[in-house]
Amino acid sequence: MFLLALIPVLMGSGLAMQTAVNSKLRSYVGSPYLASAVSFTVGAVFLIVLTLLSGVNPLVSFSTVTSNPWWIWLGGLLGVIGLTVNLLLFPKLGSIQTAVLPIFGQIIMGIIIDQFGLFSSPQSNLTVIKAVGLVLVAVGMVIATGMLSHHQKTTTTGRPNILWQLLGIGAGLLMATQTAINGHLGVVLGSSVHAAMISFTVGALILIVLVVVLRVPLTGLVKAQQAGQSYWWIWLGGFLGALYVFGSAWLVPQIGTGQVVVIALFGQLFFSALIDHFGLFESLVNKVAVARIIGLITMFLGVLSIHFL
Repeated sequence: MFLLALIPVLMGSGLAMQTAVNSKLRSYVGSPYLASAVSFTVGAVFLIVLTLLSGVNPLVSFSTVTSNPWWIWLGGLLGVIGLTVNLLLFPKLGSIQTAVLPIFGQIIMGIIIDQFGLFSSPQSNLTVIKAVGLVLVAVGMVIATGMLSHHQKTTTTGRPNILWQLLGIGAGLLMATQTAINGHLGVVLGSSVHAAMISFTVGALILIVLVVVLRVPLTGLVKAQQAGQSYWWIWLGGFLGALYVFGSAWLVPQIGTGQVVVIALFGQLFFSALIDHFGLFESLVNKVAVARIIGLITMFLGVLSIHFL
């Protein structure tokens, strides 16, 4: 059980890296939709190969589709929205806020899912300790993101950061929903890798159609290919995302949605701070101040109280 608990830490770290890597890819291809399409396509191909190697038929029978609720197929769509929002947020708010704000949304949605047993998840009612934990998460988020700062800047479009911050929270709501849905899909299909493959393939197809409909120029792919000779890691975003989705679908039935989310969030918070502080993956250096560290610790204590006390 202890070793299983360590895996989500690596998953969360990979998710933080994925956001930074895909943001760099976007700077070359020039479109968040094209960058997301590339990322999802890479992840889908990886998972299709992994599914075939595991001896599982990647196709889904018609009876499986008709005999299960419609929402179990929404994981890919929610993943598309979450990843694209992250790509939009990263250059606006930085790695820390791009990680922290969706985390707050995930915690809120996680409590709602547990409270009402949504998406075939085990029901777990809200307690006083969980409520206190939620308050700690909210306070930590405010401190970590500097939302109360009088010197908070507006974005390059002239809109206040609060709009982007609310968008980040909304993305977190969808991410938590995706985790629960993919976990149940893995149970239905009897294979977590198959569930992850379905989610990523649906997401890739949606993004490819979106790129075609919006007539996104593909010339940026040539530039990205040239840049990839020096920055080979810009193509790893889909691989990292695929590992996260696969890991979630595999671990949720074993240790529960709440524990997978909270432990992965710790890895995501920690590595996001490292990315910001050291400017990893060619991102802007944003030194982590003491106030941010206090905020992150407060958030994590709140998350722990929600899921472990």
